[in-house]
Amino acid sequence: MESEERTFDLADATYLVARIGVASLMVFMQWWWVNQLPSATERDLHFVGTALWVLGTVVTVAAVLVWPRMDMSKALVLTLPTDLIALAVLTAAVGGYEDPYYALFFAGAVIHAVRSGLPQRWMGASLLALSYVLGHVMAGHVLVEPATYPFLLAKVAILVAFAWVLGRIISEQTERAFSVEMESEQVEALNTQLEQRVMEMEAVAQVSDMLHSTLDVDSVGGDVLDVVLRLLGWDAMSAFVVDTSSNETVFSATRGTPSQRPALAYVSGEALLESEASEGSFGCFDVLEYHNLRVVICAEQRLIESLDENDRRVLQAVSAELAVAVENAQLYQLTRRLANTDELTGLYNYRYLQQRLDEEISRARRYGKTLSFLMIDVDDFKRVNDTHGHLVGDSVLRELGAIMKSTVREVDVVVRYGGEEFSVILPETDAAGAFIVAEKIRENVAMHRFKDEDGEPSIRITISVGVANMPVHADDKESLLRAADDAVYYAKESGKDRVRAPRIRLTRFGRPVAAPSSTGGNGEDA
Repeated sequence: MESEERTFDLADATYLVARIGVASLMVFMQWWWVNQLPSATERDLHFVGTALWVLGTVVTVAAVLVWPRMDMSKALVLTLPTDLIALAVLTAAVGGYEDPYYALFFAGAVIHAVRSGLPQRWMGASLLALSYVLGHVMAGHVLVEPATYPFLLAKVAILVAFAWVLGRIISEQTERAFSVEMESEQVEALNTQLEQRVMEMEAVAQVSDMLHSTLDVDSVGGDVLDVVLRLLGWDAMSAFVVDTSSNETVFSATRGTPSQRPALAYVSGEALLESEASEGSFGCFDVLEYHNLRVVICAEQRLIESLDENDRRVLQAVSAELAVAVENAQLYQLTRRLANTDELTGLYNYRYLQQRLDEEISRARRYGKTLSFLMIDVDDFKRVNDTHGHLVGDSVLRELGAIMKSTVREVDVVVRYGGEEFSVILPETDAAGAFIVAEKIRENVAMHRFKDEDGEPSIRITISVGVANMPVHADDKESLLRAADDAVYYAKESGKDRVRAPRIRLTRFGRPVAAPSSTGGNGEDA
């Protein structure tokens, strides 16, 4: 058995020193004073009492200092029988000499009331009082002198009463101390819970600030997970927001080592892992559903299983903020797309044309690049509406937009300018290249058969295309638009179904310059 480190308080040390001192005093009295006792019986009784007290002292000191599990309260109970007999015998020996050992009974009662391990603190005092009476009875003091009865009873009553009152006070103090300790532990636990709740609220507030400070949720997704990981004490996790109406993942973010990052598939409303670092290491669970969005968290399965109610509540709060932010971002993108998109054809609208031209012209000037612009007008489109109706006319415009978009590059911008007019921005395209693109669009439109009201491909249309280039035909946006408009007007005058450049070069200073010749779609000179 391993030894335990022993600690003493001041009361324990004082008791041991006092007991050794009393034992030493008894031995001294046995050697120097005991011969003054009148009878051999009294001298023998004093020797026996002294021997028993010394024995009890040796047992007490040895038990407390040697035996690791022996504390002072247990030692007092262990030596109580020896002390009772020793004090009774000593009282019988010298009780007739003004009770010199009564102080030891009183001291014993106090010590047992304070330190004893007895169930009732006054029990030790009662036993000491009984020992005190027996000592006097053994010596015959109370039988010889009846007048001492009141004094004897008073001493016994004082002994028991004092020990009882003292024990009562100590018991109440002990209970009060225990109550205070329990309340202190409860307060500490509440403070810990409060600190945890404050940390959780601060984390949610921090996440909210991050998510609502930008409409680009993907840019702050990793930072959001960093906050959650610090709060939960995890090393890695992934978060996904899934559009349940289309089973499409609209947001994803991951933090952790690459080997721990799972890929998520969403099939028939169930979140599944496409790949894992090791079999069963990661798991996913649905945290929140908000409108048509579902937030899914993936982490190590053991961590998910260890989540308590508070952790889940925090994840739900963060997921709610994430879902709202994703929805706001979707609404913003939709609003922006609608603001820049023509409702009928799905192409960009005039508003976006102005914004994009400013950007492309600025970029062309900055890097010394060229920029071309096409203005396209449908020839005799009124005839289509009058013959087949406006619904068919709208359908023709939609098909026309699709033809133009499929003909140009991805970097080129196709715009519905208004009515039956369209435009195309051709970045980093010179005048010759713009003529080639324009002619290709014109040919594709001329060869296409558009559907009539019966769905039959019977309608034929042609387009007139005007080509303008910067810096060949214009110096800025306004002059470029005027040059393209002049070119398409020239194409109309030349017989339609052709490509033309502007007849004059328009500068920002308003001074016309002869435009270079160009070749139209039918091969005529511009």
